[in-house]
Amino acid sequence: MSSNFSESQARDAVLDAQERLHEGRRNFFKVLGVGATAASGLGAALHSTPALAYGGPYAAAFGLDPGRTFMNIGTTGSTPIAVLKALAANNALIARDPTMTFNTQDMRNIIAPGFGADPFELVMSFNTTDGMSKILNGMQFNAGDEIITTNMEHPGGNSPMAITADRRGVVLKRINLPTNDAYSDATVLARFQALLTGNTKAIVFSSPPYLTGIRLPEKMLCQWAAAQGLASVIDGAHGPGMLALNFHDIGCDFYAGAGHKWQCGPGQTGILYVRNNTTPAAPTTYTKSVTIGGETRTLTLPGYTNTTALRPFWPTISGGYSMVAGSTLQGGVRDPADNVAATLMSIGNPSYPALRALQECCSMWDSWGRQNIENYIVALAQYLRSRLTAIWGSRCLATVYDANTPHHARIALTSFNPFSPGYDYNAVLSPAQATAQTAASNAAVATLRDTHAVVVRNTAVPHSLRGNPAANADPTTMSHPLRISTHLFHNMADVDNLVAKLLLVVPHP
Repeated sequence: MSSNFSESQARDAVLDAQERLHEGRRNFFKVLGVGATAASGLGAALHSTPALAYGGPYAAAFGLDPGRTFMNIGTTGSTPIAVLKALAANNALIARDPTMTFNTQDMRNIIAPGFGADPFELVMSFNTTDGMSKILNGMQFNAGDEIITTNMEHPGGNSPMAITADRRGVVLKRINLPTNDAYSDATVLARFQALLTGNTKAIVFSSPPYLTGIRLPEKMLCQWAAAQGLASVIDGAHGPGMLALNFHDIGCDFYAGAGHKWQCGPGQTGILYVRNNTTPAAPTTYTKSVTIGGETRTLTLPGYTNTTALRPFWPTISGGYSMVAGSTLQGGVRDPADNVAATLMSIGNPSYPALRALQECCSMWDSWGRQNIENYIVALAQYLRSRLTAIWGSRCLATVYDANTPHHARIALTSFNPFSPGYDYNAVLSPAQATAQTAASNAAVATLRDTHAVVVRNTAVPHSLRGNPAANADPTTMSHPLRISTHLFHNMADVDNLVAKLLLVVPHP
């Protein structure tokens, strides 16, 4: 898709999204004035932080090195300055008084509504890998049971699935995810459906996959799984902080996400969701009374789109498991009234300051508006994709640029391949071509970082094949595209700078 019109349309979308995000400043402190947050010093620090600066709507809230442009949030984010100050203060408080603790239930009460979850279902985990391990090792499988997954899973999900296969005799069956113009939501669903048998017990998939950034039809897949009596597990490492997530609406049984990536929390923090209800309390919403900082509040939470029976789930890492009849998760049984999250968070002494910092980051996002944030960073990614398409053509991307932003393009990860013949993401490569592309891609990442002060990363992708879109590249002929992240601290000038540097570093027409 060429050019001036598309870029102009994308530019207008970014400006409109930025204006809507700026409106979130009006409610900036409303969510933050709860519980122990104010006592942590975060409120005062935020008041001293400018709202706007060159680079993005909230660039001044972050302490990124001004000497380079960091565009690899998919690996790790940047914790806001105010949260870092509060984290240091809370660590100092505990060092001074080791008996001091924080109330994780208070934190979860604050965080959960922003993700469309009940506080009893929302776990503050260590990271995505920790969440995926807790989920897959806690599910009940028998020899011969099958899991349908994909060819683009992260080691954080592949490893616990492999343990399940080796330990319990579970069979892993993988679909090939399509790329570029071979992609459609219908194709993805059809490939899952084609592997369904009477032995299938669960589906496990990443959305967005870390290799390509294409957003899968999460709700469609989870609803299909529920209709088949299957459990659904989402590796959502890139979801929290990037997307306006509503776990109850998505209908997944389990979701594991990172707290340190797009959500910009400190290291070793994550978001884990365990569905624990079988009936919606109301057609669209229900209320729940919780205590936050000693004050009783009423939360309004979304109803559930998935109300199927709860499958057995065991808390494999927990100090709160009991064989006493009626205990939470006793015998793997979930009671919709149980506080499953409390059992899963009973793990001894965690880093309470780090968890508090994650809660404070989540509160910031809630106050800015999660949908506003998604709209802005996705619009910025669309602007990037429009610029890349205008130069390298529509075949250069994992996700074909569409000015109307279809579901699968509503992400802020852009996977771009200028190294393949014809700048074609789905080009058929020989082993020698794949090896040469790997070297060229690695060199481009290093040159962008060391010479031009722009940080991106690359990935090895089993892309769809131009000659046979139903097939994907094997391990010897995978492509090696660049992966670029756009976030709150970026603006169109940062994207333009990246494109200018790409023209100096990678092949182009």
